Amino acid sequence: MSVGIIGLGAMGGAYARNLLAGGITVHGFDPDPSAQDMLTNAGGTPQSILGDWLCECEMIILAIASTQVLADTSNKLSKILKPGQIVLETGTFTLDTKQAAKRDLDSCGAILLDCPVSGTGAQAAVADLVMMASGPEGSFSKIKPLLEYFTKAVIYAGLFGNGSKLKFVANHAVYVHNCAAAESLNYGIALGLEPKMIFDLLKNGAGQSKMSDLRMPLMIDHAYEPATANMPIAYKDISVISEDIKSHKCSTPLFDITQKLYDIARENVPDTYDTGAVYEVYKQKLVK
Repeated sequence: MSVGIIGLGAMGGAYARNLLAGGITVHGFDPDPSAQDMLTNAGGTPQSILGDWLCECEMIILAIASTQVLADTSNKLSKILKPGQIVLETGTFTLDTKQAAKRDLDSCGAILLDCPVSGTGAQAAVADLVMMASGPEGSFSKIKPLLEYFTKAVIYAGLFGNGSKLKFVANHAVYVHNCAAAESLNYGIALGLEPKMIFDLLKNGAGQSKMSDLRMPLMIDHAYEPATANMPIAYKDISVISEDIKSHKCSTPLFDITQKLYDIARENVPDTYDTGAVYEVYKQKLVK
């Protein structure tokens, strides 16, 4: 059984390694030589172009962060893939962007499933991801056994696009919780408490959250590199969610404040930092 992966960054690289560890053959494309070397070292086969090798893959995973790269990739795939081939789009994009990619693949008879994931690169490395899959149920059922190699749970959400809607809700919570963790840590330090004591309380108390568990240690140690998800990913995700919120005229005051905090971070925090670096907005007293 063979899987093709396009995009071998923090997420796509983790998918590849976990699939290979499970005995699945993996071919992958990424223009970054270091990503190609990673796949070779993990036992996979790097490819230099998007070509006929894709036609031999039972499943193709897209792990792409850029809207333009996704558009270019789906256009190229529409000229390569065979009818019935199944492609998973695992990123966070607007529904219009996903629908455009779907139209490209519809034109050649391939089937695009909307399958974003919730979790960081560190979680992806240990297959600690939740996937929100949507699209034709028959196609989903065919590839579902392969998903077990790189996820801990899969929610089948029905119609194409519902996976992205669930991801918007998930990311809404992630970024609000990032800011909540940063604010709680900042408040506790202002009270004269030891940072580790604050973390231990929140990890075991009623205020616990997954994002606090994952990102407060980064905030405490100022250890934002290498990022499991970098700041530009946060800005992109927040922009996508904000656009969707506006289209539904939904009241989200907590998210509105979260967006403002990340806007401040955009001007003051290196792009290479992990998204937990929103804490620097508090630490550097950049917010009033």
